[in-house]
Amino acid sequence: MIKLEEIYDEMRPYRDFEVADALKRILAKEEFHAVLKYIFFRRSVEESLAEMQTIRTIDDFQQKFSGPAVASVLEQTSTEFSYSGFENLDRDTSYLFISNHRDIVMDSAILQYVLNKHGHRTSQITFGSNLMSSQFIIDVGKINKMFTFYRGGSRVDIYRNALIHSAYIKKVLTEEKESAWIAQRDGRTKDGFDKTQLSLLKMLTIKEKDHISALKKFNICPVSISYELEPCDIFKVKELLATEDGEYTKARDEDFHSILNGIVGSKGKVHIAFGKPVNNYIDKYFDELDNSNVHEKVCDYMDSQIWHDYKLNPFNYLAFDILNTSQQHIGIKYEQADIENFYEMLDQKVNGESDPIKVKKQKDGLLKMYAAPVENYFKVSDEVEG
Repeated sequence: MIKLEEIYDEMRPYRDFEVADALKRILAKEEFHAVLKYIFFRRSVEESLAEMQTIRTIDDFQQKFSGPAVASVLEQTSTEFSYSGFENLDRDTSYLFISNHRDIVMDSAILQYVLNKHGHRTSQITFGSNLMSSQFIIDVGKINKMFTFYRGGSRVDIYRNALIHSAYIKKVLTEEKESAWIAQRDGRTKDGFDKTQLSLLKMLTIKEKDHISALKKFNICPVSISYELEPCDIFKVKELLATEDGEYTKARDEDFHSILNGIVGSKGKVHIAFGKPVNNYIDKYFDELDNSNVHEKVCDYMDSQIWHDYKLNPFNYLAFDILNTSQQHIGIKYEQADIENFYEMLDQKVNGESDPIKVKKQKDGLLKMYAAPVENYFKVSDEVEG
């Protein structure tokens, strides 16, 4: 029999009384000193360490480290940061934020940063058990309100974990009165096509008889995050191509390098948008929903918002035109200089690859990745621009 309270205690984020010991372990790591040097580049490591020593609570950690860290990373790696949709949120309400998934760390980190910046409480964050490769990563994650999300295992394990995840998230929202974040799918989007996984919504309502009422309890809010430039784009394309050829095996430190590249890599313009909560849709179309279609309908509703709210940039429209042998957006969404910059970027991404067939496949993969958000936007926009 599953003893939920014991499992909750194992998977939950750290609490304030655990901060001192976790922080002591974190600060003892020389690698963390390098992180401080990069993030807080305007002051010495000694000054940063002294500031860290004043942290006593989870809120302290997020106010004195996490928030300033995200702001610094965005300052160093993005050309512009913007956000929208806060009119859809109530500061006194808990939400299950479900977002598209482009980056292992930055998606949720930016969410936390902008929630705090706009006067909302930060949320708890799903933290894949597959990423918990060291005590250091566990400490940094759990002190930043991450909770364990169990990955892999047998069919029995997957079903058991679904029960646990659903119950825990519901507990966070209804009993702890905190919001939570989870990605719309397992793993990052590698082809630019952001699609909510049907199994995610079915996981939330597992063992419930009334799926409509069960979904409403989670108060889902769709979130769309866009990066003008994806720091891990070429690595995603290579992984996707290798998977298609049946040759892909994840390297031992691959997740760590993806995390690092996602943090320090150039991002161009970054935007995060909060959509309208799902409960609005459920209430409006209640008579058209039932247990047999509510998951699919809600998935479609979430996708339409994420696609519509994704901030499109010149490279997106340019990639779309190239793939469609079109010039419909030149002079409107991009200029001649953007074309030259885009082709230069493609050449840089595949630099070092000598096989012309692989070069073409990789460039085609990058084109599809950057064009997909435009294709999706056109599916849900009332007016196709161009």
